[in-house]
Amino acid sequence: MIGPTTALVALLGHPVDHSLSPAMQNAAFRHEGIDARYLAFDVPPGRLGVALEGLAALGALGANVTVPHKEEAFALCDDVEPRARSLGAVNVVLFRDGRLEGYNSDIDGVEGALDLLPRKGTRALLLGAGGSARAAAVALLSRGASVLFVANRSPERAVRLADDVALSLGRRAIVVVDWRDFHESTFDVVVNATSLGLEGNAWPGDDLRRLLRSLKGAPLLDLVYSRRGKTELVEGALAEGLFAVGGEEVLLRQGARAFSLFTGRSAPLEVMRRALEEGR
Repeated sequence: MIGPTTALVALLGHPVDHSLSPAMQNAAFRHEGIDARYLAFDVPPGRLGVALEGLAALGALGANVTVPHKEEAFALCDDVEPRARSLGAVNVVLFRDGRLEGYNSDIDGVEGALDLLPRKGTRALLLGAGGSARAAAVALLSRGASVLFVANRSPERAVRLADDVALSLGRRAIVVVDWRDFHESTFDVVVNATSLGLEGNAWPGDDLRRLLRSLKGAPLLDLVYSRRGKTELVEGALAEGLFAVGGEEVLLRQGARAFSLFTGRSAPLEVMRRALEEGR
């Protein structure tokens, strides 16, 4: 039952109607006997500050922040954990003593999903340059990538990501490659951290064919997930006989750390997994 003591946790993004996070987090709250509810709110660009201010005024525990607000959330927080600071992106905000505390659980999610992939080499291709891509870059480098290639449809953003991550980690083995030409090289692992594949944002046919051609046997991690099942990219990779993991695995693992930040408890991982499977 929802009552006057029920705590609020929010998901803030644009769009959010595809999100499985409410089902996953609410299942965890129920399992743990925590009087809290997790609700999704569609917040247009430029309105994140107002949304966070309102949640703080309501006494919310905190919020997950997703596309396109992660970098803005970083700028709005009063205190930021070191890993989130290294990314310049925040996806978990806690409201404590009138201050906004920023964290990044995306790194945990990507690292956990990467551990599911069979990898025999250290050349990694990262597609995208937003907040999720920054988390993926740190995760790939922490999981042994010796050279990280970054491709983005807006090349100047890819350059900024490469410079920022190299500076924060003291690593220079990050190479920006043209979005049109990445298929000409060979990689040992490929991660899609673009928004392509989200509901209403399908892959252009030529780009998808070029990407699948570029895999050349490499395992794939697609940070995107779909309520309808496998994403177009994961389906295409599996049809080519390749090993592919979808974004639901990233969502599960980042959600587990977010739950722990919101509640101070260990996350019931299998309960959350079942909720994701049932919600699709």
